[in-house]
Amino acid sequence: MNLIQANTNNLTALWEAAGQLAGQYIEEPGYQLTISESGEWPNKLWFTKSLDMQTLHDILLKWNLNELSLPIWGKDIQRSELILKMSGFEEKLIQVAMSMDLEDAPDHVGQVVLQKVTSKSLAETWSKLFEESFGYEISVETVIKTADFIEYFIGKHNGVPVGTAVLFLDQPRIAGIHSMGVIPTQRRKGYAQELLIHMLNIARVKGATHATLQASEMGKGLYLKTGFREDFIIKTFIKHKN
Repeated sequence: MNLIQANTNNLTALWEAAGQLAGQYIEEPGYQLTISESGEWPNKLWFTKSLDMQTLHDILLKWNLNELSLPIWGKDIQRSELILKMSGFEEKLIQVAMSMDLEDAPDHVGQVVLQKVTSKSLAETWSKLFEESFGYEISVETVIKTADFIEYFIGKHNGVPVGTAVLFLDQPRIAGIHSMGVIPTQRRKGYAQELLIHMLNIARVKGATHATLQASEMGKGLYLKTGFREDFIIKTFIKHKN
């Protein structure tokens, strides 16, 4: 199985689903675009062929990119990065794309329990926790409109919400783990690892054979310790404000 392709397929399918269900999804020759109706996610532009200056120039003329994140990866990443920087983009984020065989997933652990988002009030709690954890917004409206296709979970310890996670299966064998975070007041208590192990076990019960995710450089140690491997780098850019 090509887990690098599986990782990017899961990630872009997630953005596409969110755009279609809670905003706009646009597919043009060479690139795809999602724009949310509310909040800051997904708001993504990504390329389906090698980036060139003319294509980027055409996109800049057609769309307002000030509010969009533009991720790049693959063998042309250095060339794409140079083109973007020459065109007024700045680097926002570097992530490590990772994967693991779910046969190697640790067994369930018990401090944290998961509650799936199934109502507006739970969506409100999830959205608030996410913003506390990550510093930007996935709106309540986006969560509600996508919840039948994207699974949102609240992690709790002794009934107190401590963090968030998302599970997205774009195909039966691949489980993408996204938006996994713990609010600042609850960090350094082992909750992140427990959230992760819960998600791996849910994915395995659903029949997935492999899990994929994208980690920050700072956070990748947790995933390596749990059994993930590093596959490739994703760099995300934003356009300078006009």
